[in-house]
This record gives sequence, C-alpha cells and structure tokens, in this order.
Amino acid sequence: MSLRTSGSVLVVFLWSLTGVQVQHNMKQICALKGSSVDLPCPIIYPTWAQITEKVWYITELDGEPYDLRWDPKYEGRVEYLGTKEDDCSLRITDLRETDEATYKFRYKTNSGWIVGSNRYTITLTELKVQVSGIWSNTLTCSTTCDLTDKTTYYIWYKNGIHLNKRTSSIYSKTIYNQDAGSYYCAVESSLGLHSPAVCVGDSNCWSVTYTKMRMCVLKGSSVDISCTYNHPSSYIEQGSFWFTPEKFYTPFDLCSGPHYEGRVSYNKNTEKKHTLTITGLTERDSDEYKFRLITDKTDGRFSGFPGVILTVTDVFLEIDPTSVSEGGRMTLLCRTTCTLEHIPEYIWYKNGQPVTDPVTSYNRLIIEPVTSTDEGRYSCAVGGLDDLRSPEETLTVRYKPKKTSVSVSPSGEIVEGSSVTLTCSRDANPPVNKYTWYKKNVASPKASGQSYSITNIRSEDSGEYYCEAENEYGHLKSSVFVDVQYVPRMPSVSVSPSGEIVEGSSVTLTCSSDANPPVNKYTWYKKNVTSPKASGQSYNITNIRSEDSGEYYCEAENKYGHLNSSTVSLDVQYGPKNTSVSVSPSGEIVEGSSVTLICSSDANPPVDKYTWYKKNVTSPKASGQSYSITNIRSEDSGEYYCEAHSKIASKNSTSMLLTVAGRQTTVMNAFVGVTVFLLVLICFSGFMCFRWKKASKSTADTITRHTEDYGQGDSSPVYDNISSMEMTSTAAQTANTDNQEDLYYTSIHFSSSKNQEVPLYCTIQQSHPQKQVEEVQYAAVKFNCPSAAPR
Repeated sequence: MSLRTSGSVLVVFLWSLTGVQVQHNMKQICALKGSSVDLPCPIIYPTWAQITEKVWYITELDGEPYDLRWDPKYEGRVEYLGTKEDDCSLRITDLRETDEATYKFRYKTNSGWIVGSNRYTITLTELKVQVSGIWSNTLTCSTTCDLTDKTTYYIWYKNGIHLNKRTSSIYSKTIYNQDAGSYYCAVESSLGLHSPAVCVGDSNCWSVTYTKMRMCVLKGSSVDISCTYNHPSSYIEQGSFWFTPEKFYTPFDLCSGPHYEGRVSYNKNTEKKHTLTITGLTERDSDEYKFRLITDKTDGRFSGFPGVILTVTDVFLEIDPTSVSEGGRMTLLCRTTCTLEHIPEYIWYKNGQPVTDPVTSYNRLIIEPVTSTDEGRYSCAVGGLDDLRSPEETLTVRYKPKKTSVSVSPSGEIVEGSSVTLTCSRDANPPVNKYTWYKKNVASPKASGQSYSITNIRSEDSGEYYCEAENEYGHLKSSVFVDVQYVPRMPSVSVSPSGEIVEGSSVTLTCSSDANPPVNKYTWYKKNVTSPKASGQSYNITNIRSEDSGEYYCEAENKYGHLNSSTVSLDVQYGPKNTSVSVSPSGEIVEGSSVTLICSSDANPPVDKYTWYKKNVTSPKASGQSYSITNIRSEDSGEYYCEAHSKIASKNSTSMLLTVAGRQTTVMNAFVGVTVFLLVLICFSGFMCFRWKKASKSTADTITRHTEDYGQGDSSPVYDNISSMEMTSTAAQTANTDNQEDLYYTSIHFSSSKNQEVPLYCTIQQSHPQKQVEEVQYAAVKFNCPSAAPR
C-alpha cells in the first residue's frame, strides 16, 4: 500500500556532497502484518552526476551495508521499484514481526558512495474486533497503532459472508437472536488479512482460525497446516476435510484428488483442532488451503475464510557476478521465492563437494579475493535437507595465462637435420589470443602462433626457447631447452707444452672436438702410419726422439659418427749428430795446391756455427762450414776436425788426416801407387794360399827362404808378412774414450842393400784406435832408398 506522511515527526536535513542534495525525513510507518509497504526515497542531484548503485539496509556486515536483497529474512519479499535514477523506492511484502526496524539506504554516484539520513521505522499491527454496548452492540475493527494509510475502508463479515458494508473502523448494530453469529473485519486494501472472528449474541458460533495465514516451504519437503474451529452447539459434527478453491467453488476433498494421492493425511489432534499434512511438495502444491466442517444439518456446513496461502519454493543459486576477474569479489546467494518460516542454515557445494564445514548461517557465500581455483559448478541446500540442492550454476573466473608449458614433438633426442615442433599449452580465461616465441638472449621474436616448427635443425639452434602467452588480462612465459645432437665437428689438436720440442723431453697432444653428445672415443694416428698410435683424448710421448717427428691427427667419435682432425706437425729439435769431414778435391794432396774441408752434421735446428781445429793445436783454424787451405805446404799435414754448434748442443767430427806430398816425388808416387796396388793383390793371394797349406810347413819354409835369400843376395826377393799387432799400453788406456772409432794402419816399406835388388814386403796391422773423437783411418806409405840402390 502507498504510504503518506501521517502522525509522524517530520525532520528535514539538507546535506550535500559534491553538489548532490538529499532531503532526509524521519518517518513512522504503521502497517498490518502480512501486508505490503512501499518506502520512497526521492533524490536531488545535479545533471552531471550519475547514480550507479542503490542499497537498502538495516545492519552492516563486515563493515559494509547488508543489502536487504541478500538477507534471508526478506527472501522473496524485497523489491527495488525504482526505474529512474532519482527513484530508489523499496517494496516489502508479507510483513512480519521481524520486519519491525529502521530502514536506511545509500547510493553510489560517479563521485563515490553517499549515505543518506532518511529513516523509515516500521511498526506492525493486527486487526481485532472489539464488542461494546449494553442494549446494542458496537463492533470496532481496531489496531494497536494508527495505520499510516487513512483512506482505508473496512469490510465486515458474518459467518464468512461479506455484509456489503463499507464503513470506517466502527460498525454499530443491535444484535438480536437472528443476528447472532461470527463476525470479523478486514481492510479494503488487504481483504486477505482479516481479524480473528468473534461470536456475537451466542457463545457458540461458526469460526475457523488458522495457525498461520501464510506459509513458505521447500519443494520436496513436508508441511503441516493447522486450524481450530467452533460451531453452534445445536449442530452435531459429522466430518471435515481440506480443500483448495476451484473455479466454480465446489469444495473437493484433497484426499480424493489424484494430484495428492498418497501424499495427504489428516490429523485431528484434539477436539476442534485439525491438521493437514502434505508430503513430497511440488511447486503445483502452491495454493490457498481451507478447512471445511460438515454437521448433521443441511445448513451446517462452514468453511474457514480466507484460507492459508501455501507457497512451495525451490532452492536456487544466484552468483553475482557470474563472471569475475581473478582478484575480485564474488557473492553466492542461496535463494527461495518466498521467506521460509525459520531462517535456515545453508550448505554450499562446488562440483558436488561441500565448500564449507559443514554449513553457514548466511544465505550468501562471499569469496574474496577470487582465484582461478574458485572456478567451477556451485549449488546450495538448506540445512537438514541436504538432498534438496539447487540447480548448479557455473562461476567463470577470468585470469591471465597460467600453468603455461612447452612440449617438444617428436619427443626424445633431437638430431641435427631433423625437424622439431614446439607447442605452447596454457591455462587462461579467456583463452590466449596471442602467442610469441623467443630464444633466450635473442631480442627479436622467433615466431608467433601456438606452435613453432624448426625444419632442418642445426646445432646453433640449440638453446632455451620460451613462449609468451597473452590475453586481455596479462601474459606469462614458459620455457623449454632444445638440445640438438650432432656428430663431432671441428676436431683440433693442441700441443703441450707449447713452443720448441727438444729431444728427450715429454709432449702431450690433446684432441678437442665440438660434439653432442660429447665424444666418447678418441684415436691417435701418425701420418703414413697405418696402425693407431694411442687412444684417449690425450696422447703422451715421453723421452721424445727425432724419429717421433711427423704429422699427427686424432679421430673423434660419438654415437652419431666420427671425424678426423687436421694434422699437427711435431718438429723434434736435437743437437748435432753424425758430424763428419770431407775433403775436396779428393785424391793426392800436392804441395802448393788448394784443399777444402767441408763439415757435415745432422741437427735440428741446423748448425749455426762451425769451428775448425787441427789436432794438437789449441786455437781454432777457421770458422764456417767449409775450411779452405790454399797453397798448401807440407807443414799443413796433420789431423783436422770440425766442431758443429747449434743452440741445442755442440758436437765434434771425426778427424781427417791430411798428408801433403812434395813435388819431386810425383812420378815416384805414381809408380808406388801402382806397385802398392799390385803388392796388395799379391799379398791377398799369398794369404789365401798360405791358409791352404799347413801352418807349420809354411812358416818354416818362409823363414828358411828368407835367411838364405837375404844372405846370398838373390835378385828381387819378395817377402810378405801379415801380422796383427797389439797397441801400446798408452793407446789401450785411451781406447774407451767416448765418440772414438777403430784406427787402421797399412805400412809398405821398400828397402834395398848396396848390392841387391830392392826387396818388397808389406805389413798389415790391426791397431786399436787412438784417443780421437771419431773413427780415424789413414794409410802410410814409406819409401827407404839407399844411396847405392839402382832406381
């Protein structure tokens, strides 16, 4: 019903915030229980202000006004009527005693929340018929407070029949015997809300009083509807039943109705009290239920008017908002279409499992801050009726990508030359609308799209890759390492220690190779040598010799193949060795001619200094690889040797004997040369002959012939003697000197007596070497010519 200011104290405040003005009134509202009330709230605000939200409340919860629409005590009974920004009217229906309170509101503009000071205090009352008077009865329809709506008219009923009287609250009438009966009143605006019936003119009259006029119960549950009744004593009760009004008003026992079959029962608890029980309630059971009494007389049938309004409600869930961003606030409301008789406890379910332990006393569940894990299907139920759950509602949580991962296809080892696809997976709502691929330490993106394919992959493609998944709420990165495997490549050999390699030192060759997986086998080779030298990443050569010089390489191998390194050359350096002297020109050295001595030596690095010496002469004769003697003299005869010097060491050559011949003996020397040759040949032949004969006979004949011939002076006797002579003790002491070789002498003597031909004989001696650096060989030819000998 509409409310007007009446019987109230009017208090006006002017309050402004950023130009918004609100007129605040303190109003007292008196209304009937079960009726409805509208609470207006005019707002004055500038044209530039915009109202975005309105809230009516009685109390606060967690520091915030508790919206009446969320309060289970007002479930299904509160409605915001305002359709304009300047209208925030509130309607409350089916007023109850618990609704007696002071009501406030607030609203939100683009400048923030504004809390108004308007107050509406609601007081509830009930209609009651009072009887007064002695000779005539005066009936008054009274309330405990003055109804705010003064335009209301009252309607009177006798024995449930409308008297067609439209009066003020007072009804005056003399009651005679024929007027005795049950009287009650109602207001015109709420005909369903009448006073309890009173008997006037008779202590026993027709009446039905219901325990509750309105009832709200859950679908699937049970309900008991009770009443008390009375009837004149002249009527005898014969039966009773409950019915719902039909279109043509023909009361019909519920027990006989097919819709209620098996679900309806009656219980007459005490005398003149009756209870209807309905089980397995459905929404079709929402109706007005009345009690009908049957007596022994045809006019003795009476129905309680009006009946009990039963509302069967389902439990349903509201999510506000149904879609929320992560970090926001979400409210779940477990609601019914009417206000249940008792404020219930609520149980909340997510994906079929309870989310509270076990119940909450509020009809709302607030989740703040919301996370992606709160997303799911929600339902609710009233405590004690857990199996009567609301239909599920889905909460959608909007959030930036999370749990992003990268998968590699095909899985397993990635071999160079193959193809690989990287795929980015994500958890995001709304779905990712942009994928970008990056490689670590590379600034520019590699690709876009949920998948990134690399064909003919190379080793340089190895590295950490990550995708960036993005939607309107943010982005997230996820990485994976791509390990490209390949055969050994670019094997190389290093030498340690670096620098020059000196004979006798140790050298380590190390093989390095780029391979994935790493090289598992190294083999060492020397160029032009078939068999391997060693295995292992390092190859050690101890006490290295000059013959170890050469080119070396390694073979690096893993499970994908093998490759040889380039060669590295080992140049083993050593001091002079095999040092020797040669004479140029060869042959006889004649006094006055020129001779060149040449020193040869094997050395690495080559000999950088040659020095020439003459035996038994302290000071050097010359330097340089060649030593030339021009206009050679007989005093130049002797033993010569050279010293070869490099930065590694020094070494002396063997001695070379130079014999300088005089000029007058040239022809003789030529003759002697031929003679020597023939003599050597004869001596060799004789030696072979003597071995064939017996040693004793040959020796005796030789001695005898030698004595006789020499004494008799036979012409040109030839003697030969081949003997081996030991060295002198001095020579023997020096024979073991290092770097010396054997020394061989050959002597040929020509001798003649005064009256004899020149006898020829030869002596071949094996002599131990003298103290020299190298092997020295020389020949001596000696001519002894007496003055009387013929030439």
